Amino acid sequence: MSSDAGNNRTSESTPLLGAPQPEIANAANGDVEEGRLRRSYKSLQSSWTATCIQRVLLVALIVALVLVLTLYTTHNDNAELAGICMTPACIHAASGYLTNLSPNYKEIDPCTDFEEYVCGGWRGEHDMRADQGMTDALGLMNDRVTSTIRNILEGEYPDSSDHSAFSPSQLSALVASTDRQNFDELQAAYNACMDVDAITKEGIKPIVALIDELAATFGKSGSSSAAVDYSDSVLYLKKHGISAFFSSYVSDDDKDPETQIIGVGPISSFGLPSKLYFEDKDVVAQYLDAMTKVLSAINPSVASIGPADKAAKALVDFEARLSLAAPDKEDMDDVTKTYNLMSVKDTAKLLPHFGLEKSLKHLVPADYTLNVTVTAFPEVLANVSQIVADTPREVVHNFLYWRLIVYYSSAVLGPEIRPWRQFLNVLQGKDANADPERWRTCVSHVGGTLGWILSRFFVEASFSAAAKDFGNQIISDIKTAYLANFDNLAWMDDETRRVAAEKVHNIDQKVGYPSESPNIMDPEDLRKYYAPVSVGSSYFDNILSSDDFDNKEMWSKLGKPTDMKEWGMIASTVNAYYNPPHNEIVFPAAIMQFPLFSVDLPSYVSYGAFGAVAGHELSHAFDNNGRHYDLHGRYNNWWTNATIEAFTEKAECIVEEFNNFTVIGKDGPIHVKGRQTLGENIADSGGLTAARMAWDLRRASLKKNNKNKKSNGVEGLSLPGLADFTHEQLFYISYGNAWCSKFRPAMLTNRVTTDEHSPDPIRIKGTVLNSRGFREAFQCPVKEPTCELW
Repeated sequence: MSSDAGNNRTSESTPLLGAPQPEIANAANGDVEEGRLRRSYKSLQSSWTATCIQRVLLVALIVALVLVLTLYTTHNDNAELAGICMTPACIHAASGYLTNLSPNYKEIDPCTDFEEYVCGGWRGEHDMRADQGMTDALGLMNDRVTSTIRNILEGEYPDSSDHSAFSPSQLSALVASTDRQNFDELQAAYNACMDVDAITKEGIKPIVALIDELAATFGKSGSSSAAVDYSDSVLYLKKHGISAFFSSYVSDDDKDPETQIIGVGPISSFGLPSKLYFEDKDVVAQYLDAMTKVLSAINPSVASIGPADKAAKALVDFEARLSLAAPDKEDMDDVTKTYNLMSVKDTAKLLPHFGLEKSLKHLVPADYTLNVTVTAFPEVLANVSQIVADTPREVVHNFLYWRLIVYYSSAVLGPEIRPWRQFLNVLQGKDANADPERWRTCVSHVGGTLGWILSRFFVEASFSAAAKDFGNQIISDIKTAYLANFDNLAWMDDETRRVAAEKVHNIDQKVGYPSESPNIMDPEDLRKYYAPVSVGSSYFDNILSSDDFDNKEMWSKLGKPTDMKEWGMIASTVNAYYNPPHNEIVFPAAIMQFPLFSVDLPSYVSYGAFGAVAGHELSHAFDNNGRHYDLHGRYNNWWTNATIEAFTEKAECIVEEFNNFTVIGKDGPIHVKGRQTLGENIADSGGLTAARMAWDLRRASLKKNNKNKKSNGVEGLSLPGLADFTHEQLFYISYGNAWCSKFRPAMLTNRVTTDEHSPDPIRIKGTVLNSRGFREAFQCPVKEPTCELW
């Protein structure tokens, strides 16, 4: 619940992944801030017999390798002389790659289906839980992180840990006392969430109480003769972090990023994850049925819902009209269409029934002067306002109740809310009655409530200084590669190339965790940061307190300089992002693990996977949205017209190419949306190119200085069982392994419909298809046309 249920502001940050599908609530509201990611499902072509034979042979191979490693050190020395890495880390990595390769990879042409070639075995090895609509390599990484955090939260305070300078054993007695208090608060939040008996006993009473409070805000507007005015109701929801008919928020001013400004914009869809779902009669029927059942089970004291079937039918029709008025997904992410500076009064005139100016006065700091807003799609806001004015009051009231019910549905347990959960599960390809294990839900809850305290204990247990140093090295090498590649781009004129190089130099790289705002290494700073959050025995009350903290913290930023030290993701997040107004790339500690990253493996592993991630984020600085921001993060037209024309032409090649990719959705083949996914496809392609160039430059430098073995002891060596592959090929195999996936068709439809990222299999296929390095490594024919920008 920590994200605004209606915050559909154009995303300032472009993450590697869309956020995970929420278990409930915001998942079906189309009003989660970031478009949601990923993946695809493709059936194995090979027989299970061949798969089993391969697994047996693989186990035998690994056993033999371990025996060689542990019993015959002389032979190990000989293997190293032969160019084979026999360390435990290399054996483990080799085992993974061999398992993941298609059982009949030798019969597959990697030039035509690299995804099946590199991931065909992965799908046979990994099953989905009933509560999953998909699984992938990064999802498995997240599972490991979640398990680590569970062990932390269910364990004792690590007072004897001495991994780093900020480990508990290194703290003074006074600071250690604060650190223990912080840890106790983490456990209190976790335990309250885990108390299923208490949450079940409470049932939906907390939501019903909020519905009655909301009903009391309608006042005279309930009268048929009163003017249409929902200002008090809109403000009530906004104070809970819920947007009703439009989104309002505080963010960087795109043209003056050191200043915080109020943003106002439309919501992309209501009720369902995308307005396109309203065109699916089966989905709408299922949604209507779920809503009817939930509304019939809600019995508020003050609010009046009316007959559930009629209320639900009118409500779904209303949501459909609102959703169909919203901009398309690709337009919502286009700063050239969303940045409109308007006075607060003029923006309020677009929304005459919602008391915008009145609401803002209650939300902003007392000493802040309301002046201007960045208003996205003014014509859409005016249209939404008119639709609401033309709708019967009882329908609008029920709509507002439903917004509240959906938002808090994950905070309660009870049969009344069950139909909604079942509907969401089916929509995402999950078993209708499946729930994630409670501890998974509660780990996520603690991260959303006390994320930076959690980050401290996660980093202390799982992240090393060596990993941070190596991550910074790879990212710096990516920058060097990008600068070198600019000279190869004939379509870019000299002036644009010069400023682009300055922008790369100015990019701030953040790796691992923050040391400011807050400093997670300082328990006292964390205690102060979360002082307003009240954590007790009530799970629902803890959520209310956390939401209140997040909401007030956001609005309190107005009138203050932008804090450039803040992070947008906690350290235990398996993701990364680029933030255009800050011109920064950010890599939380949790993403720096195998199969993306390891300090103990030959560099082609980490450069092929994590390097491509780093290159992906840097490439967002020059994608179809990021290119509009200059070296200082200001929205500014700094490209020449000739370069813009050349970019647009090359980008159109990528759009058309990805439009032609299809995956199997719930109703059969579905086309990837090339324009909706353009920015991410540009970033994937540019990231892989930059990663390969960075690795080439790094190993050339090591060779020149004769430092291969001095770097980590395994540099320049091949992996056991994979010696037939060149290191260049292993670089791309590492890249492919990062995106191995398995999908249920309904979830794939969900992703293609809602997400700005291409499904995982297409992120492999489409990216290597245009990669010169890949073509040379696997001796593929030249593709015509080759769609490439960076």
